[in-house]
Amino acid sequence: MRRVVAFAVGAIALTAFGRSANASPEDLFGYGGRTSAMGATGTAHAGGYESAWHNPALASTIRQNKLTLGYVGAVFALDAVGQNLPNRASTQPAKGVVIGADIPLPFGGKLRDRIGIGLAFYTPTDVIVRGRVLYPETTQFPLLGDRAQSLAVRGGLGAEIAYGIRAGVGFAALAEIAGTVVAATDVTGRVGTRVENQLVATYAPVFGVTWDLPGSSKVRVGLAYRGTLDARFQVVVDGTKLSSIAIPLLNISGLAQYDPAQGAVEVARVEKLNVLALQLVYKKWSAFPGVLEPTIACSEGGPGACGLVPPRIDWRDTVAVRIGAEQGFELAPGVVLRGRGGGFLETSALPSELPGSEAFEMASKTDIAVPTRYFDATRVALTTGVGLSLDGSFPPVDVDFYAQYHLLLPRTITSTDGAGAELSKGEASGHIKVFGLTAGVKF
Repeated sequence: MRRVVAFAVGAIALTAFGRSANASPEDLFGYGGRTSAMGATGTAHAGGYESAWHNPALASTIRQNKLTLGYVGAVFALDAVGQNLPNRASTQPAKGVVIGADIPLPFGGKLRDRIGIGLAFYTPTDVIVRGRVLYPETTQFPLLGDRAQSLAVRGGLGAEIAYGIRAGVGFAALAEIAGTVVAATDVTGRVGTRVENQLVATYAPVFGVTWDLPGSSKVRVGLAYRGTLDARFQVVVDGTKLSSIAIPLLNISGLAQYDPAQGAVEVARVEKLNVLALQLVYKKWSAFPGVLEPTIACSEGGPGACGLVPPRIDWRDTVAVRIGAEQGFELAPGVVLRGRGGGFLETSALPSELPGSEAFEMASKTDIAVPTRYFDATRVALTTGVGLSLDGSFPPVDVDFYAQYHLLLPRTITSTDGAGAELSKGEASGHIKVFGLTAGVKF
């Protein structure tokens, strides 16, 4: 009986919080109107506000104040084909606003034109933070759709040291949510809820360095480290006032967004009108704690004694290889048109074989084995874009447009129970379309 009442309280909580939580898109698509068109490279060649994500050391190249505004959108078509699968997983489009600021620090003497700050913001247009609590047996792509939406703030400080060496430090911040739901009956016997929640910030460090190779001002090596950035949601549901029966606190919590700790190395040939870059990124997904946490918060009998425990998945570290290019054309004095292109390949953190999960069956009032229907696949992306820069006798404006097409390579994922019996088998595939437009004004 206690579990039945807890289940009812959980349903109330899910109704109240079904649209609360989300994530940042930088780790999926890159950041900025220029570098996103160049295969999401930039560790050795990003400039301005884009350096806050790619490499804060490059903020030292900022020479003018600049404010950039933009819009980003992504449409997902994610499929899981197999027995008892719906084929198309339900994934909402991602859309948000980009705000960037380039700030050179006006020091004199030996520090002149050596230190700069890049600030980068991303905010979804319809939410602040969104997270969904889905049953493990629900077909889903947990590392893609919801991770593309989140309020994110990034900043970076870069300094040019000497001998072609630049160094920088920065931070990343995300919004996470914590709250409570109290369910109770009023004097008429009707069930109602009182919801209290708050947004808090979570932070991660970013470090970077670049080196212009001796004997050549054109070839540059960049290194960047980004710390783990996770935005959690935790909603504790108190249903003790619903009945005289002792009801445990229901814990609806997990990770709404997770960017793993990662290191990037890039070599780029950087000239006035053309850039060619090759990048390698290593991401430590093996430290990912998983999407969900136990459903009931209590210490009686040890972990899992009071509720269902999420499946333990052996997440894997991933590697991404990226290439990007840019070619500029001087159409007239002060008018430069740039064509950009690139692509990348990123492996999947999700293993091909998943353990089964547990679910509470109302009919038998017992826990039963159900499949874990998580899907993901290696992504191959093609990127392209154009940029127009005006200066001199023209208004100092930069306009950049980019588009990306991500293809999920078909991959079979199986879920089995503790005895090795197959619970579910499906093939993951699909594609993602991304576009963005930014405009910046220098002053």
